[in-house]
Amino acid sequence: MPMARARDKSPGEYGWQKIELKPNPGSVLLPLSWGMLPLVLTVIVYLTETGIQFINFLGAGAVILMLIGGIGAVSTRQGIFNSQRVGLGFFFSCLSLFAWLMVANNNFQLELGILSSFLAFAMIYRSLDFIFKDANLIYQTNWDVKSRLPVDSMQAWDVRSRRFSQNTMALKRFDKDSFAQIYGVRTKHGLALRLDIFGISMDERFDFRKLGLDLAMFVVEDE
Repeated sequence: MPMARARDKSPGEYGWQKIELKPNPGSVLLPLSWGMLPLVLTVIVYLTETGIQFINFLGAGAVILMLIGGIGAVSTRQGIFNSQRVGLGFFFSCLSLFAWLMVANNNFQLELGILSSFLAFAMIYRSLDFIFKDANLIYQTNWDVKSRLPVDSMQAWDVRSRRFSQNTMALKRFDKDSFAQIYGVRTKHGLALRLDIFGISMDERFDFRKLGLDLAMFVVEDE
C-alpha cells in the first residue's frame, strides 16, 4: 500500500525539481512563417510561368525553412522523435525536399513537388502544434555517477542502461504519441537525472500512477 500511495503523487513531492524546457516560439514560428512566402511563390510562378527556372529553389527553400523551424522546436527535448506525430512531420518534410531534388533532375512532376511541399507544411504544423500544447512534465533530481537505476521499482519500463548516460536510460511508452523517459544531464551543480513525460496535453491531467515508479527510491539512491 505505501508504494501505491507514493505513485499517486507527482515527482515534485519527492524532491524532484520541475523544470521548463519549452521551445522559444520566435525561433520556431519565424522561419516557419518565412517558409510560407516561397511556398506561395511556387504556386504563383507555376500559374504564371514567370521565372519558372527558379521554382525548384523556391520549393526547396520553403521546405528548408520549415525544417529549421521544426528543429528549433525539437532541439530542447531529448527523445522527442519517439512520438509518431512529431516524427511524421519531419519525415514528410525530408520527403518533400527529396521530391524537389527529383523535380530539378526532371525525374518527378512539378505538380507533385508543389503538392509535397503543402503536405510537408501541414504535417510539420501538426507536429509543432502537438509540441507546443505539451504539458511540459519534466522533473530533475541530483544524481551520482556511481548510482544505478532502481530497476526493481520500475514497472514495464524498457531499461537501456542502469548507468548514468546522457542518452535515454529507460523508456516507457503509453501510446504511439506519448511516453516517459529517463536520461542523464550535466548541470552547473553536477550530474542530474531527468524524468521527461511527453505527449500529455496541457488540458489533460496526468495520472502519475501510470509511470509505475517508486519515486522515493530514486531520491534514496541520490542521497
